[in-house]
Amino acid sequence: MILIKKIFSTAGLLSAFLLSAQVTNAADDSEHHQLLDRVNNLERQNGKFNFYFNYQGSFDGYTDQQKDFNANFKSHQLRLEVKGDLTDKLFYRFRHRLNKGTAAQSLDNLAKATDMLYVGYHLNDKSTFILGKQCQAWGGFEFDLNPIDIYEYSDMIENMDNFMMGATYQYAPVKNQEFVLQVTNASNNKFADEYGDMSAQGIKETKSPLTYIFNWNGSMFNNKWQTRWSYGVQTLADQKYSQMLVIGNKLNLTKFQAAFDYMKANDQLDRLKIASTDGAAYLSDHGLKYFEDVDYNTFILKTEYQPAEKWNVFLKGMYETASVKNVPEYKNYRTSYGYFAGTEFAPFSDQDLKIFLVYVGRSYNFSDKLANLKDYSTNRVSLGIIYRIKAF
Repeated sequence: MILIKKIFSTAGLLSAFLLSAQVTNAADDSEHHQLLDRVNNLERQNGKFNFYFNYQGSFDGYTDQQKDFNANFKSHQLRLEVKGDLTDKLFYRFRHRLNKGTAAQSLDNLAKATDMLYVGYHLNDKSTFILGKQCQAWGGFEFDLNPIDIYEYSDMIENMDNFMMGATYQYAPVKNQEFVLQVTNASNNKFADEYGDMSAQGIKETKSPLTYIFNWNGSMFNNKWQTRWSYGVQTLADQKYSQMLVIGNKLNLTKFQAAFDYMKANDQLDRLKIASTDGAAYLSDHGLKYFEDVDYNTFILKTEYQPAEKWNVFLKGMYETASVKNVPEYKNYRTSYGYFAGTEFAPFSDQDLKIFLVYVGRSYNFSDKLANLKDYSTNRVSLGIIYRIKAF
């Protein structure tokens, strides 16, 4: 009898221990799942809000148009950026320059300082729709780079207004091939604020100042050959258009890259305003405000080589022309050159930080027919940093 009691007593204690262990394990599992849920929720929240500082600054020594030497520190780029994925399909992006005017423009009612302010929606794994202020889809590899990675733009890109209110449809039928259809405003301002009163030239504003762009972004041969091609038409005034073609190709090897961009603009009314600025005296003498039928061409070649981990060496050349077709004195009147060389060092693998030393040379040559425009050159050597800081 005593033995039986001991057996039942031991069995009872064992059962109580096992039951207690099961309760404890259940509690541990519950806490574990709660912890996992918290981590996953934190990751989702972090994906919804990403905050960046985009910065480029340097110490510059340079000679200007008058051949005077100057030396000073300068912040070339400072842009705040916020972006994120609100859901698996819905996303947004906002980027704002801190060193540009903040006055609202007369057409889109946003500041020039605001590069982007848009929302996007992935309709499916192949189609995406974007609405708001965004970068026009002109393509070309220099055009597509983050501005902090540009030491000096070509004349054409420097004088383009690229950030416009509009709508974009992106379609990727197969992997590494994307087609873009985009409709945006042609300007940030209304016609009168952009060009003034053009009635003396028989030009009046259009009721639909819009830009239409078709873009192809491709990647082939295991990403070794990449394309950024586009064609677009912009309505500048009533029956006055600008046509633009961009062909960008890039060879992308393990330690060597070469990108070549060709850009052509045919402006029935001078949109870039380079020629009209150079010909201001001629226009004034003839009672005109802006040239018509202006052609611009830009060629950009950039090569890069990585001789060792964390190091990049590059060479870049630019060739550009401007011509006013219906004014003999200004036909093929301007040729400009750019020649760059530099090295970049990225000391940290987990930070988007580069220290750079770069030389930038520019030369501008004008037709002998124009006595008021003199050839000139500029030179600059810059030592500085490029830092895309992920602050949150």
